[in-house]
Amino acid sequence: MTDFHPAPSPGQIAEAAHAFARNGRIRIPDFLQHGAAEALHAFLQAAPWWRTFNQGERTWDLGPESIEVLTPEQASQLEQAIHEGARKGFQYVYETVRVSEQSSERSERGFPVDRLLEAMNTAPALEMWRELTGDPDVGLVDGQATRYLPGHFLTRHDDDVEGKNRVAAYVLNLSPEWAPEWGGLLQFHDAAGEVTGAMVPGFNVLNLFRVPQSHSVSIVAPFAPAPRYSITGWIRRG
Repeated sequence: MTDFHPAPSPGQIAEAAHAFARNGRIRIPDFLQHGAAEALHAFLQAAPWWRTFNQGERTWDLGPESIEVLTPEQASQLEQAIHEGARKGFQYVYETVRVSEQSSERSERGFPVDRLLEAMNTAPALEMWRELTGDPDVGLVDGQATRYLPGHFLTRHDDDVEGKNRVAAYVLNLSPEWAPEWGGLLQFHDAAGEVTGAMVPGFNVLNLFRVPQSHSVSIVAPFAPAPRYSITGWIRRG
């Protein structure tokens, strides 16, 4: 049975916590045991993906069958509407496998991503998140699997949603041999929109950053040879 519990040592966690307190964002390599990261990557390559995008504050999810029956004209019109939304404000398009916040539902389905979220919500893991973020009230980790294909992106926002009690956001990168020119960079912005830092997708690397914090995911280039895979979500107060 694959062990999906976080792998950093107490010393690594303490060092990362100090860096998070100083900078509000950190990058932790080898976050899972190698076999767990490989199992997740294998699952993501064959997962039942749904296309997710927004129109203003409304979210749409299209299943594989709905995507397959789109005519070229419909697909083009949808792409144009998404691009129009990106010009005017907050917009995203990517693919997802959503994960329940209910432990019973995660256990019943049992996908590798469900088992990861189970492991990230155990008592020892929650204590790790409290130490990393410096927030003693952390009590929940949510998440979803994401796949960014060429043309997918996420425009600038800060993750501060009323009632969600988000302390930090995380991205568990699962993209082997990614080059920065392929896009899909996690970018951070100042109040003027200038990019103040960026993180390149990698493999078995956790990005963790404080909420609220302005960030975006740059568009994946048409010549990227593989999807940008990750598990993403938020560390929340219980």
